[in-house]
This record gives sequence, structure tokens and C-alpha cells, in this order.
Amino acid sequence: MGLKDLIRKPEQVSPSSEANDEAARAFISAAPVSATPEPKRKRKKASTFVRTTFSLSKDVNRQIDKISLLPRTFRISRSDVIRAGIMALQELDKADLIALLENASNAEPITDFTEDE
Repeated sequence: MGLKDLIRKPEQVSPSSEANDEAARAFISAAPVSATPEPKRKRKKASTFVRTTFSLSKDVNRQIDKISLLPRTFRISRSDVIRAGIMALQELDKADLIALLENASNAEPITDFTEDE
């Protein structure tokens, strides 16, 4: 490659400034014009989880683990077990719930969970 290759060939000469201006106007006029910006979509806030620490006996801890392993067609976490327990407690009427809570507060440790299957 020599210096002769750097010289523009006649077909590579740039168009005249008038043709260049006309091409620029056509390009600019083809651009979409928007007077008002599109409103931003409001995103739903993701539900925030609160990390809570509480103490459990080893037996209760094992029971939560055993219950979380029961489903075979889907995965369930320890938090899901607690959430399911809360949902079940909410289904009870007030008198039964209070009796169950009183019984649980005075109860001995939970015995092993047995499957009914």
C-alpha cells in the first residue's frame, strides 16, 4: 500500500453541499415529533418481606423441616410452612383460636409428625 491509495477516486467525491443539505432536511423531517413525553408507567411496589427472628425448640424446628419436605410436586420453604400455618389459624373462629393458643402456650414439646398416607 502506497500513498497513491490514499487519493480519492472520482466516484468517491462527496456530494455537493446543496445535495448534502437537502439530504439532511429530508432526514430531519422524517423524524417523529412528540410534543408531550409519554407518561412513565407506574410500577407496583413489590411486597416487602420483614425478616423476623424467633426462637424455636429443636423439635419444632424439625417439625417445620419435615412438613416442608411433604409436597412432592412442588417446592415449599420454611417460610411457606409458617405462612400456611397462619392461614389455617385465620380460618378458625375466635373461641377456637384462643383455646388453641392457650393450649399451645402451656403445651409440652410437639411429638413427631406422622403421615396419614
